Amino acid sequence: MALIFLSSGAYSQFEEKLKEEGVVAGSITRGGKEIQGYIKETGTAYTNGKFFPAPWQFQSDIKFIAKDIFEKPGKIKNKLFEKYGAKDIEGYRYDTLVFESVKYLGVSDVIPKTMFVQSALEGKISLYYHFNSPPPAVSGPEGFEPVFIECSKPNLVYQKDNDGIVKLVKFLNIEKELADCPYVTEKQRKGEYQVVGKVDGSSFINKLIKNTVYREQVRLLAIEDYNNNCK
Repeated sequence: MALIFLSSGAYSQFEEKLKEEGVVAGSITRGGKEIQGYIKETGTAYTNGKFFPAPWQFQSDIKFIAKDIFEKPGKIKNKLFEKYGAKDIEGYRYDTLVFESVKYLGVSDVIPKTMFVQSALEGKISLYYHFNSPPPAVSGPEGFEPVFIECSKPNLVYQKDNDGIVKLVKFLNIEKELADCPYVTEKQRKGEYQVVGKVDGSSFINKLIKNTVYREQVRLLAIEDYNNNCK
């Protein structure tokens, strides 16, 4: 019983340490090697006395501490946390979420920006969630509240090949960008990528289609075909 009591006490102390330091279990991938540790909590914004999900925060720098350093007895000094951006590491895991370093080309971007994006589906064409960041200042009586709500809605983005530029799914040019797969381009020319009525099936793509507009739906069907049928 004494051993159980000590183990339970040690666990309670460790949980308190996690809470006090504001971290969650995670890992980073650097130089192809995954390093286990803990990441400073993020993903929450505050305004008008309310907290809001802030998923755009996951796309910028993170503060990470290696597992063996954090789990040593004693208080953790801030200088022991390392700051990593998307140019420093290949990606990271935060709790159950996976983020990868990519080059993202937005609608108004002239050159791609290197940032982290949340992985949604791996394949020949991979899918990610991208979130717009709120502006530094807003006007109007409602303040940041409607802005935070809007920015918490994900944009579906895609990457063809591992080193490709990440772009919005709704702007995918099927016949041009998927020209290496005649199976897909021929179906596109025949107008076979149509979403009519209820979408059946339990695939990840089908789940996405249920929550997207027509322009994205057509492209998601083409992406699914490309991943399943093309080399």
